[in-house]
Amino acid sequence: MDSISQVIHDCETCAAIKQAKRVKPLWYGGRWSKYKYGEAWQIDYITLPQTRQGKRYVLTMVEATTGWLETYPVPHATARNTILGLEKQVLWRHGTPERIESDSGTHFKNSLINTWAREHGIEWVYHIPYHAPAAGKVERHNALLKTQLKALGGGSFKNWEQHLAKATWLVNTQGSTN
Repeated sequence: MDSISQVIHDCETCAAIKQAKRVKPLWYGGRWSKYKYGEAWQIDYITLPQTRQGKRYVLTMVEATTGWLETYPVPHATARNTILGLEKQVLWRHGTPERIESDSGTHFKNSLINTWAREHGIEWVYHIPYHAPAAGKVERHNALLKTQLKALGGGSFKNWEQHLAKATWLVNTQGSTN
């Protein structure tokens, strides 16, 4: 039994997952308490090594009241891919939100996004640049997702696209162990 404990103790993958589970959720109360489920989302892109299928980015979408994570892998971080990801992962699954928050990247702040949001009655709010608390929920989920992807890849982001669904599920179901 001691050898099993030692292997688990020395395993970097196990340590990464254990560390990710220690993080307490941000979504209890606060400025999101006025929204009902699905009405407010924070979104962002993370960059990962390019896959054989040409995917390099993941659109991450976090529901503000519960912290539920949705992900959508794409080859390029563009306005069109942002809209496709939001439609497939948010609107068609959770309903049309009232509010979406993002940074001011060109894939979010442009006429295509503005027109789409207006047509759907969505208020699009841009975070204060370089002010982490404004985007805290999505940034924290990005870190958790990357930790899970790295752990599932055996310490690297190898085959991250194959592990994305499981990593997303792990972020959504692990909760807080504290």
